[in-house]
Formats: sequence, structure tokens, C-alpha cells
Amino acid sequence: MSAAPGEEKAVKPWVYRVMPVEGEDDKKWDLHKVRTSKHTHFHTVKEAVAAAHEEAGAHPAHIVIHALDGHAYREYDL
Repeated sequence: MSAAPGEEKAVKPWVYRVMPVEGEDDKKWDLHKVRTSKHTHFHTVKEAVAAAHEEAGAHPAHIVIHALDGHAYREYDL
């Protein structure tokens, strides 16, 4: 069913997870776009978060950064 005239459908934000991983060539952080099979490895958390910002562009996004033990320690919306 489509939205009524003058009403816009809510845009669901893309969700990105930045997680520690044992990667190749000392790339220790995995950027995963949720609901896709896309994974990219980076040397630092900062690089992974910057890549999420760049990929999301103007689209709403939510980033979750995980600690070495796996729990989510920081989340924010773009």
C-alpha cells in the first residue's frame, strides 16, 4: 500500500557495525553493513567509521562500534 498524497514514507536508516576481527595484513576492524553480505576490513576504528560516513552519504544511518570483547560500547546516528 502506498502512502497518501502529501505523506512521505519513513526512510529506514542503514545500520553499520564496526567490529574487531583477526584480519589479513594487520587490518583489525571489520565494517559490516547489516542486511547485506558486505564486509570491509580496516586498520583502525577511525578508518572504518569514516568509510561508513562516506558510504551512507545523505542517507540516514546508525553506526554501532563494538569493543574487543564483542559488546556494543558506542552507537550513534548520522
